[in-house]
Parts: sequence; C-alpha cells; structure tokens
Amino acid sequence: MCANRDAFRGPSKGDAMGTHVKGGSPLYGPSLCESCCNSHIVRGYRLNEEVTVCTATSPDHQIRFRVRECTSYLDKQRQSLYEMKQMAWILAPRGPKRQAGFMHVSELLNEEGEIELKLDESE
Repeated sequence: MCANRDAFRGPSKGDAMGTHVKGGSPLYGPSLCESCCNSHIVRGYRLNEEVTVCTATSPDHQIRFRVRECTSYLDKQRQSLYEMKQMAWILAPRGPKRQAGFMHVSELLNEEGEIELKLDESE
C-alpha cells in the first residue's frame, strides 16, 4: 500500500483551489473596437452610455458587447501601405558614377575625422 495515496488524487469538490485554463477566455479587458479604424464609438457621461458602430460590414451594425477577436480588425496605430510608401526614402544616384544606397562611415569622414552632414545641396 502506498502511504501517500491522497497526494495522487486531484482536488476535491470542496477545495478552494481555483482552476486556470491556459489560453482560456479573459473575463475583462478593453474592446478591440477602441483601437480599430472600422469603429465609430459614442460615449455619454455614464458607464452604460456607449454606442459602438462597426463600419467594416455592410450595412453598418451596432456592437452591444466588448469585442475580444474580430476578423475585420484594423489597428489605428498601424500605417497603411499607401502611408508607408509616402514615408519611404527614395534612394537614387546623384550622378552617373555614384551608386544609390547607403554609404560606409569611412566614406563620410572628412579630414578632421568628423562626419559632414549636408541638408541642402545649394551650400
């Protein structure tokens, strides 16, 4: 007989130990609609005075609960492809003998060992 038989049993019904399911549904948290480009949120002064409309669907529909996952979620903080193209640097050669691209630091150093930065080509 095993002297420590009770150690191998699971928790009984009367135990106060909680159960944790890894990857389970969270019980609270901010709604995805708060940071989505496709949402229109109107808030009143009270906590229960809030209307959320999803514009990702056609026709637009009202959301009556906090959203945890959404297939049409589009983050407001993330730039679109068009915005990233507008911010991108265009690397073009300045002359027929120069290559486009970044230069090594040793090529930028002048006689005193300092880096020269030109902001305007007219100077």
